Amino acid sequence: MIRLESVKKTFSSAKQAVHALRKVDLEINDGEIFGIIGKSGAGKSTLIRCINVLERPDSGKVIIDGQEISAFDDRQLRAARKKIGMIFQHFNLLTSRTVRQNIAVPLELAGLSRKAINTEVQRLLELVELLDKADSYPAQLSGGQKQRVGIARALANKPTILLCDEATSALDPQTTKSILALLKTINSKMNITVVLITHEMQVIKEICDRVAVIEDGIIVETGKVLDVFTKPKSRTAREFITSITAPILPEDIYTVFPLPVEKTENSIIVRVSFVGESARKPIISTMIKKFNVDANILFGNLVNIQEIPLGGLIIELSGEKTDLYQALDYLTKLELEMEVIGYAPRNDVATA
Repeated sequence: MIRLESVKKTFSSAKQAVHALRKVDLEINDGEIFGIIGKSGAGKSTLIRCINVLERPDSGKVIIDGQEISAFDDRQLRAARKKIGMIFQHFNLLTSRTVRQNIAVPLELAGLSRKAINTEVQRLLELVELLDKADSYPAQLSGGQKQRVGIARALANKPTILLCDEATSALDPQTTKSILALLKTINSKMNITVVLITHEMQVIKEICDRVAVIEDGIIVETGKVLDVFTKPKSRTAREFITSITAPILPEDIYTVFPLPVEKTENSIIVRVSFVGESARKPIISTMIKKFNVDANILFGNLVNIQEIPLGGLIIELSGEKTDLYQALDYLTKLELEMEVIGYAPRNDVATA
């Protein structure tokens, strides 16, 4: 287990002190894929570098498997870091070495024999699917292939923890998917704890078991990914999640619905979120039949969070006021996430 207790880190400059981490408490379980998400400057890179003490905390403790490694001297840290692999956004490969030679670097530093190095490098090349690129140089590789080399090199000393510092930020979406799939395979096959920092909620959604949200050097929220997606508590989490789940009313809709207006109107705009089984049920059609209201779906989407569907709709409900409020009450009792955006008369234009 990785445990951070009241970790603080401040960087000083001529102009001001920057409080990168402010009393961070965090627990990461053995064998899980744990995500840390935050905006640029939130402190996530400093946090991950404190885990392997590349940055020493000003105060607080970093404890791994019961040992307070933040109290280790340099010699003890070098030994401890052999069990903590790390991969980076910009790969950090040696340009004058081939793929095979890059992967071999940690093994050479560990003093292994040439035969043992060749055997281990061959195993890692197969794991990251780069056998055909073994004698290529970094300049001859794609971004995804370079990151695979970085992953293989990070695994060379058979670590129990793999730290990923924005490992997919420099990659296109399709390559990102393949790298995330590789990390998931490594986690499941080798039982390695993966700690992944990112500013992309799509990455968290794809592979993480749990997530911590960092904001201005403070962990503002921690939980299972599905829980954070469906019931975010922090402003930062809501903003990230909205970008891929909750539908936002398109600008051209405002030509149809001049929001906001008085509640006396007979058309209500609502945002409804569905999770799990509720995303598979005909809730809207049942409501229409039950309460004699009309429903016009303005916008919507559906994503899967670890094979659990999560959907969102923006709907115009119109009808008699009594029927409308009965319909809203019906949706509320189903324990859906529902928000009334506004009350609007239609303009004399057709919806898109």
